This record gives sequence, structure tokens and C-alpha cells, in this order.
Amino acid sequence: MAWDTGLDTGSVAYGIASAPEPRVRVIAGPGTGKSFAMKRRVARLLESGVAPKELLAVTFTRVAAEDLHRELQKLGVPGCEELEGQTLHSLAMRILSRQHVLEAVGRTPRSLNTFEMKALICDIADASGGKLAAKKMIQGYTAAWAQSQGDEPGFPNNDEEKAFSSALLAWLEFHYGMLIGELIPYLVRYLKDNPAAAERSEFKHLLVDEYQDLNKAEQTAIAYLGEEAEICIVGDDDQSIYSFKYAHPEGIREWKDLHAACADLEMADCHRCPTTVVEMANTLINVNTNRAPRALTPLPEKGAGEVAIVQVPYLHSEATWITAKIKELLEKGVHPSEIIVLVQRAVVGKPILNALKGEGVPAKSYYEESQLDSEAAQMRFALFKLFLDKEDRVALRYLLGWDRDDFRCKPYARVRQHCEASGDSPWVAMDKLADDALTIPYTKPLIEQFKLIKEALEELEAVKDDLAAFTDTLFPDADPDVSELRELALAQMEAAETPEDLLSAMMQEITQPDIPPTVEEVRLMSLHKSKGLSSPYVFIAGCVEGILPPSFDDAPSKEAKDAALEEARRLFYVGITRVKADPANDRPGSLFITYAQQMPAKDAYGAKVAFKTQSGPMANLLPSRFIGELGPAAPAPVKG
Repeated sequence: MAWDTGLDTGSVAYGIASAPEPRVRVIAGPGTGKSFAMKRRVARLLESGVAPKELLAVTFTRVAAEDLHRELQKLGVPGCEELEGQTLHSLAMRILSRQHVLEAVGRTPRSLNTFEMKALICDIADASGGKLAAKKMIQGYTAAWAQSQGDEPGFPNNDEEKAFSSALLAWLEFHYGMLIGELIPYLVRYLKDNPAAAERSEFKHLLVDEYQDLNKAEQTAIAYLGEEAEICIVGDDDQSIYSFKYAHPEGIREWKDLHAACADLEMADCHRCPTTVVEMANTLINVNTNRAPRALTPLPEKGAGEVAIVQVPYLHSEATWITAKIKELLEKGVHPSEIIVLVQRAVVGKPILNALKGEGVPAKSYYEESQLDSEAAQMRFALFKLFLDKEDRVALRYLLGWDRDDFRCKPYARVRQHCEASGDSPWVAMDKLADDALTIPYTKPLIEQFKLIKEALEELEAVKDDLAAFTDTLFPDADPDVSELRELALAQMEAAETPEDLLSAMMQEITQPDIPPTVEEVRLMSLHKSKGLSSPYVFIAGCVEGILPPSFDDAPSKEAKDAALEEARRLFYVGITRVKADPANDRPGSLFITYAQQMPAKDAYGAKVAFKTQSGPMANLLPSRFIGELGPAAPAPVKG
């Protein structure tokens, strides 16, 4: 099928697919068909003879990359089999792992899981003024790198930060590790310092989705990779929701001014949402002042849809109401996969998940690294890594201290000092200590722990050739703390032939937990995670002040507070526009917004839910201000 089959030559989609300019910007609101237009552009390039390896399609998630590949196959586009859509992080890992780049960069791109950071923080705490100070400075360090453009990141800038930075880099270099936030900046630095690098002219065409969600370092990486290429960026600053990853939405706003010969296109017709939701979304987002004035266009054929705003007395009542409503939908023939529940905080989400499961409703949670919530799961995952590579210094370091608050940092510091002086690796040094071939004072607790690690590794060694037995030994069915990790391992086992294959697949699922294209359950996730999804039935729970939006009392200035509030409003905008109307198939598009009047104050404190007043042991919750900003199209709230 040709790239333009069925395309109206006057449509925006045709304009995007056919634009010949070397720089193209597409502003595409939610549900306006950007994915369709992007696929047709890629199809045109491939049909015109561009080699697949010269075309880089950068997507924000792995599932988006897989979806692009699948859709091109449906079109029968020649060369699509070899085309790789990928995330910028996976591309950075690939480039940084090349031998000549490794040598130039001088760092190993072995990124740390969140739980592995605990060992790092303990080890550098003394040099940083304590654990809390170390955590805060890691955030500052990552932020500075994310906002750098290949130059020195403006960190450290005082004596305390210099001591921290020195300890951090020494730890990462010794353990052959890298913070996830360093991956792209190190790629940028390599590209900047090596103008003749093959990577700077590797691609002839770049297509970048969700450009507003990239930070400065990521946008700079795109500029270097696309130096000699045509670049098409697609995004919507009204959907910029990743300030915690230091996203730089100004990049998409400024693009046209920076590129004189830029084609500028806008997609506004909302082919996804019912008209009521489109009108609500337009009114809501128009409250934001830091945006270009524009609106989504509702399409009458989508129908008005169904919207309900429901207040319940207590947090547990919210879980009960949502579960009853979902059961009612299932009894009417709705499939569980057609329902998504969006919740920003676990304190609201967990009761809903438990209530659904308690009623026998198939439901699954999609939160980052959720399989690694328990310490037992963290320990076993680190053990898996160490089993495959005894020289994985990060995994060994974690395992030597995981069961102690201080991570046995003092005896470990003595072992590390020996390693740095002798050239021994930590595994070799610990092995010598365990065999009494080496003596280091005050390391007995560490040696005892190492012996336990070796015993566990020997158990795995005995079953390594039987992947099912290996999985049973590593993630035992009887241990509820590793049940999610076990589920993940069993799901990945079909495609894995060796433990190495299994770890690789599990790592990808844990660190980039995308929603699979086909699901069987009701899906629970954060509003951030819902980006890119659509569903006929959408519930947004926990819509109270202090959660959505969160409290901004600790914002450093009024400007920072205003910016954070605008982002929270954009997040709610993303959430409500997940609703998909399909009236022809009896799916009008249903949105349910829920919130509670009260929750236990101790739970509110524990979950850092801001509230203003209290009645006895109960915190009094206020409806989210965003509900009042949905405009006249929104129905009045009702009691649930």
C-alpha cells in the first residue's frame, strides 16, 4: 500500500507526511491523529528509498516504538522490518556501549535501579553531610545535568557540593555504574566533544515524538544526532507533565523561531473524545496563562458521551463506589481491558486495587519498579544480576548491606580501600576474605554476609540449565513479597532461553514499565503513565486538593508555585482526554471523576496528602480546584 493511500491531499495529516522542509514542527493536541500522520511520514520516507538504518524514530515509550513498527508492517512498507523505533535512553545506552565511545567517555553505562541507590547514599553520606543531604544533592546533580547542553552542568558550586560530587563520582567510577540521569548528558558530551564522530551523521531523517517532554540535554542530543539530517518534531506543550524529569517545553515553543525554514503544522480535530469532554478540556487548559492560545475542535459525530463527578464520604467509600461501578459495567458486557483507573497516589490506588481483586475483578497496577517494592524482591533481583556477573560491583555492594540500615558502610569502606590499593575487585577481595587468604580488620559482618550470598548463588548454579527450576529457586511461589517479580519472570520466560535473556527482559519491563498493547485486566496507573493511552471507560480517583493538585507549600517562590500548578492542571487535562468515544459500537465515551470528603489523618500524614482541617481522627478533604475549572459543559457533582 502506498504511503498516501486514502489520504485527503488537503488534510493536515497529508501535510505532515509530505512536508519536504528540513525542519518540521507539528503541534498535535490529544486524540488528533498524530500517530497516524507520523506513520505515513515514515512510510513515505521508506518508499522514497531512505534506508531504514538512516531513519531514527524517537518515541517516548517502548510500546509506542513497537506500535510504530507494527503499523508500518500493516501498511506493507518495504524496509519496515529493519526500522527500529526506540526511546532516547535505549539509543543512548546503545551508543555509549560501543567500544570507541566507552573509551572516549571513560564511564560504564550500567545504570542503577532505584533500590540500588540506597547503598550509594549510605556510602557517600559522611562526605555529603548525611543521608538526607546526599539524596537532595543527587537530585540537584541530576537536575543540573538534565539542563546542561554538553557543557559543565553548573554543579558543584560550593564546598559541600564539591565534596559530595567527588564522593559520588568516585563511587560510580569504582563500581562501574552510572545514574540514569547521566546517560543522555554523557551522550551529549561525547557528541559535542567529537564533531567528527560517525554518530553525528549516522541518521538522515529524525522523527521525534512527545518533544515537549524532553529535557534540555535530550533536546541537545537530538540536535547533534540530527545535525546533517531532516528533523520532524511532534508534541503539545499543553501536555507537558514531566518537570520532575526536568522537561523543557520551551523547546517546542521556540523551535519555529530557531529554524527559519521550518514547516509549522497544527492538528486540532479531536477524533478521540466525546464533545462534552473536549469542551471541558478546552475550558480547563485555558485557565493556564503560560501557553499559546488554541483549542481542540470537538467532532459532533463523536456524540456527547457520559460524564459523572461523584463525591463520597470516605476514602474507602471511593474504592467501594468505583468497584461497584466497574462490576456493573462488566455485567453489561464491557471487557476489563476497556477500563482504566487513574490515581496519583498509592494511598488512594491501593484500596481500589484491593477492592477490585476482592470482588474477583481482574485488575493490574502499572507503577514504576512496583515489582521491586519489597526488600525481599530487591535482594533477589540483585542476586540475579550477581549470578550472571560476579563482577557486577553495584549488585554485590547492595547485597553486602541490604539487610542493614547503614548497609555495613564502614566495613565495606575498608574493603573498598584495599581494592583501590591492590587492584582486586570487590568480589575477589571478599572471596579472599572468606577463604582466610586475606585479613582486613573489622570486616567479619561483611564476610558472614558474603558467605550467605555465595550459598544462594550456588543454589542457583545447580538449576541454571532448567529455567523453570531456576525461576522457582530465585522467586519462590511461597514468598508473597516476590509474587509480582515472580509473575513478571513467568510472563517473560516464554521468550527467554537462558537466565541472561530472562534478566534482560525483566530489566526492560521494570525500568520502562509500559502498558502492553493487549491486556486482559482493568488497568490502574498514574495520570503520567496514561499518556498515549485511550479507553472507553476512564475513572480519575482522588481528585482532592493536596493530591491533584498536590500541595506547593514548599515551592521556593510564587513563580515556581504558579508553574507547578499549571503543570498539575496540564496533567488533569491529559487524564480527562484519555476518554475514547465510539458511538457506533455502543461506547459513548465515559468519564468518572471521584473524590472523598474525609480520610484518616494518620494516612494523610503518612502519604503527605496536604489538608487544612481535621475532625477528630479524620482529615477533611477539599474537592480539587480543577473540578470547578471544567466549565459549563461539566455536570454538577453528585453524592455517591
